Amino acid sequence: MKLILLLWQREGISIIRNTFQMVMLATIFLLGMYAIYYGHSKIMEQHKTIKNVEHIEKNKFEHYKNSFNSDHTSVKEKQLFDIASNPAYAWYRHEYHAILPPPHGLSHMSLGQRDIEPYYYKLTGTSLYYQLFQSELANPPLKLYVGNFDISFVLIYLFPLLIIAFTYGLYAEEKENGMLPPLLRLQTIGLRKILLIRIAFYYALIVGLGILLSSIGFFVSSEGGDILAVSLWILAVLCYLSFWFALMFFLISLKKNSSLTAISAASLWLLFLIVLPAVLNVYANIVYPIDNTSLADVTRRRSLENEEDLEEAKAVILEYLQSRNDLKEADSLLHINTMAKAYAAFTALNDDHHRKEVSDYFTQIRLRQKKISLFRWANPAVNTQGVLNEIVESDSEIFQSFYQSIESFHKDITHFLC
Repeated sequence: MKLILLLWQREGISIIRNTFQMVMLATIFLLGMYAIYYGHSKIMEQHKTIKNVEHIEKNKFEHYKNSFNSDHTSVKEKQLFDIASNPAYAWYRHEYHAILPPPHGLSHMSLGQRDIEPYYYKLTGTSLYYQLFQSELANPPLKLYVGNFDISFVLIYLFPLLIIAFTYGLYAEEKENGMLPPLLRLQTIGLRKILLIRIAFYYALIVGLGILLSSIGFFVSSEGGDILAVSLWILAVLCYLSFWFALMFFLISLKKNSSLTAISAASLWLLFLIVLPAVLNVYANIVYPIDNTSLADVTRRRSLENEEDLEEAKAVILEYLQSRNDLKEADSLLHINTMAKAYAAFTALNDDHHRKEVSDYFTQIRLRQKKISLFRWANPAVNTQGVLNEIVESDSEIFQSFYQSIESFHKDITHFLC
């Protein structure tokens, strides 16, 4: 124990005297604090947007309800009443919001897909797929889910560089400076144990910094009391940083010169965090391509061939009624607001026509993610980012489930309006 304290004291004094290392520690800490602030501001912005959207929708429908009690003296009041009461307007003017469940309390620590994918849609009774795909869904590439400067980015990208900078010279620099032989003569233990004790000091220092930054992130969270999520996060961070320390210990044990050790470590950093994700992304695009061409027809606006042909309008309505078991015998629906119903029926039939194409599109995405996820375990960086995203519910699966639930919500809208 005395030897451990002696060596740790020596390392501590060495860091304090090394201006570059102190600047690195301070820089990483400040970047971590900024990353927490950035992630938190993004999530707060989403919370604010969701509240605003809900407030706007509530106010709009309150105005619709109040229009039934107004005297309709002004043009604006009359227009509002028409929109509220006339089915010819309601099916495409009444707007309902499909909103992703509120962000997890820790989602600011790993934004994942939350600042990339839409988290709410404004829907009417018109074609669902046109509304959903008019801004084409992002073709989710297999990447490290970067682009978000959050605390997970700092831990996954920058902390390995910190580990490399502090540990690459534990053997070679001491030997090159002539400090290793006297150190070995003063101790009765072997070189391997000395290296383990010294690297353990940096493990405690850097992992402690990572847990400190994570704890600050937990503190600013609205769900800092989610013990399971907090525990899983800390476990994932410990495993990831431990991997890099084990890798550095292996490189140091080879007893190469400090330049070669540093270059080797930097090359591995580039391999795990830049090269492999890029190669995997290219591989995914080639082997499991997502065919977006089918969406071009889905997002093309369509209408009746002859918008003044009443018979064509009735034929479209009858075709739609046959697709609805609860409306098959409702022939009386043909004679009131015929053209408005024909437009609504046409858009519903158009969605039915494209349902298989859309289903195939989502199936391609799920298959691609399933196949590529098998390679995730070969890359600790990609795997850790994926695990952190899953812990805080910002992974792509959350959004795929959201997209698919929208169809059921839209069906409720159209059935209500019909």
